[in-house]
Amino acid sequence: MFLLIVDSHIHIFHNTLFTKREWNNSTIDFKINCLDRILKTYKKNGVLALRDGGDGIFASCLARKVAREEGIIYRSPIFAISKKDHYGLFLGRSVCGIDDFKNEFNTLKENKLDHLKIILTGIVNFNRFGDVGDIAFTYDELEYMVKSAREYGVPIMVHANGCEGVSIAIKAGVDTIEHGFLISNKELYGMAEKGIIWVPTLSPLGNILDAKDPNFKNQLNIIKKVYIIQVKNIIKAYEIGVKIALGSDAGSYGVTHGTGIFDEIRHFQHIGFDKNTVLKMDLENGSKALGV
Repeated sequence: MFLLIVDSHIHIFHNTLFTKREWNNSTIDFKINCLDRILKTYKKNGVLALRDGGDGIFASCLARKVAREEGIIYRSPIFAISKKDHYGLFLGRSVCGIDDFKNEFNTLKENKLDHLKIILTGIVNFNRFGDVGDIAFTYDELEYMVKSAREYGVPIMVHANGCEGVSIAIKAGVDTIEHGFLISNKELYGMAEKGIIWVPTLSPLGNILDAKDPNFKNQLNIIKKVYIIQVKNIIKAYEIGVKIALGSDAGSYGVTHGTGIFDEIRHFQHIGFDKNTVLKMDLENGSKALGV
């Protein structure tokens, strides 16, 4: 039986085939060849639907075209929107406020974004438990961006961690929350109530823990604590009806393109989900996240 696998969170520009400098100085043929090699790996493994989290070099924009030739469904935000002097510039472009956003959103529309990617908070701090960075945008700014995407007709993908960040993302009515580490039952019930899809990306932390990665030997205890909380939240979320989609964050440290989603499936199985349940979540909720 043929089985379609969806990876609901990747970053194709993070890979071993080129650096940002090489990309910027290369020919279009080189770019297409690199992207095609990556996409062929996905295709070989039956991963035929991908949702990118954006980049600052238009790699995912080009990958969308290459993917079409390979028969792969590919969704790209073109680039992510972050706040100036906050986390996330490497994933796209930073803005100072609404006026800046308007200009960048026009560029996104010119390139036919599939979804708007907003970076609302930082990432998990492996050196200080509980720290996920500042909330980058005010609620009014977030609400304006969400409304703009709604009016244009595309869903909103939000990188958010911590109770406060995820809470305001829920209040603003986003479509998917990416990562969502270190949150509480309140946010889980909020996602369930509003039908927001959660992409909890276990692989980046789980793979480090599985490998007992020596590069993180002084941080493994905090990584494990965060991971355990995420696992408990996933189990609770499933019980109360949160739509959970599987995204590996492929391209991030220790998560390989083409196989990262199988790491994600494995992590879900290890925390108690049977394989059929995981594959059903991956296909049904992943398809919703991609708008398939």
